[in-house]
Amino acid sequence: MNSIQLKIIVALLLCLGLGIFSYKAFVLGFPLTAEEQTEIWNVEAHVSFEAEGSPVKATLQTLNRLPGYTVTDEYFIGDDYGLLHALQLADGTLQQEKNAENIIAIWSRRTAKSKQDLFYSARLRPKKTHREESWVHPVEIPTLSDPQFTEAEQVAANSLITEVGSESADIETFVPQLMKRLMKPKAHQDAAYLLRDNENTLGTVDMAVRLLHFSGIPAQSVHGITLITSTNAAIKHWLELYHNDKWHMFDVTKGTFGTPVNFVTWWRGNAPLATVSGGKNLNVTLSVVPATVSALGNVVDRLAVTAPTILEFSLFNLPVQAQATYRVILLIPIGVLLLVFLRNVIGITTFGTFMPVLIALSFRETQLLWGLCLFSIVIILGLAVRLYLEHLKLLLVPRLACVLIVVVLLMAGISIISFKLGFPRGVSVSLFPMVILSMTIERISVMWDELGAGKAIQQCIGSMAVAVLAYIAMSNLFIEHLIFVFPELFLVLLALTLMIGRYTGFRLMDLIRFRAFLKEG
Repeated sequence: MNSIQLKIIVALLLCLGLGIFSYKAFVLGFPLTAEEQTEIWNVEAHVSFEAEGSPVKATLQTLNRLPGYTVTDEYFIGDDYGLLHALQLADGTLQQEKNAENIIAIWSRRTAKSKQDLFYSARLRPKKTHREESWVHPVEIPTLSDPQFTEAEQVAANSLITEVGSESADIETFVPQLMKRLMKPKAHQDAAYLLRDNENTLGTVDMAVRLLHFSGIPAQSVHGITLITSTNAAIKHWLELYHNDKWHMFDVTKGTFGTPVNFVTWWRGNAPLATVSGGKNLNVTLSVVPATVSALGNVVDRLAVTAPTILEFSLFNLPVQAQATYRVILLIPIGVLLLVFLRNVIGITTFGTFMPVLIALSFRETQLLWGLCLFSIVIILGLAVRLYLEHLKLLLVPRLACVLIVVVLLMAGISIISFKLGFPRGVSVSLFPMVILSMTIERISVMWDELGAGKAIQQCIGSMAVAVLAYIAMSNLFIEHLIFVFPELFLVLLALTLMIGRYTGFRLMDLIRFRAFLKEG
């Protein structure tokens, strides 16, 4: 029964630990290595216009709801301007609905004169380290709407659609033929009439959407930028069509169907990028600049916006000093698991249960070579004093107290002498756990008396070997990163420790020691 319970507990710990680890690594995007870098994009929009000395109101579409990216670090800069945000539907009307397509920034000022400059800055953080080239279509299919043509426009639209329909066979030929006429309206009277008041790219795209709705094809316009370094990035326009239960993307600039690459949506619908009332000569300049940042920092900054609750209950929410402390403390279970494996499976004996792990922790500060030398000096000198105390026939507690005092004096003396000799690294001997050193000296002395010097030296060497291996594991930056970023892996360590705890087979050292007996058997 106990065995079954143990297996169930181990299985639960493994599933829970590995499950949370997989979710954080492959869904949330936490990096597996500390050195991993990711590319983010700094986007800036510079809105300028000439104010006319009257109340001014300027609007600008903002980056929001981008599939594959999270928008952070948004700044709206305008001297003495009030700032509001509003939701906007695809047709440009302001709404309070949560499913509105766009979010616009509204700058306002009672009065302004001369040239005005407004800035919008934001960072695009990828949700995954490796960029995905596939385009993510909206969940909702655009519904057919009334294009609201006048009687004359309806006649022109009907004539244009009939002409395009006669020269096309399917959606892949219908849309290019339609856009061909709209992009060159002077050669087609019907197209020229429909675009008579709005003959620009945005007006052409808007008219194409209205004509597609007039033809019974749900469609909407998508406007955005290409993520390449640019100080004057151009807005790209795409048509997003839903036909025969399938999405189609049409590149207005190239006149072909395709899939947007390195393209992020800025806004959808027929609203303009920016508007101004109380001003003239409106101009918007877009800048796109990449930056390489730590993948871990990128994930933390992104989750601070999209899932703050996850961060609130994580080590990343602690003060920086506490985080630095836990980066060291969390390594101790790694050394302990290694110690359990070396003692119970390999068969290496050590002084004390956790002495090698704590000594290995000290080696992280003293460095391995200096740590071994300083540790050996303290142990040898302390053991000499301890062997002398044996002749004084002291009781146990006073004797341990004497050893502790001697250890402290030795550590202070080594620090002073090494510093005087120009070896500042020797001062780090103060980082050794003095109580552990005292107990180790006492145990070596007892074993020396009971089992002889050879056995005591052998176990001391075993302790040092385990401490060195633990130091190698605990000073590994990859392990330190994994344990701190994915502390749920401690559940896996706990499961492994429980499994080793039930191991009752031969140890490797026993097999080597009794190999002659085993051969005879």
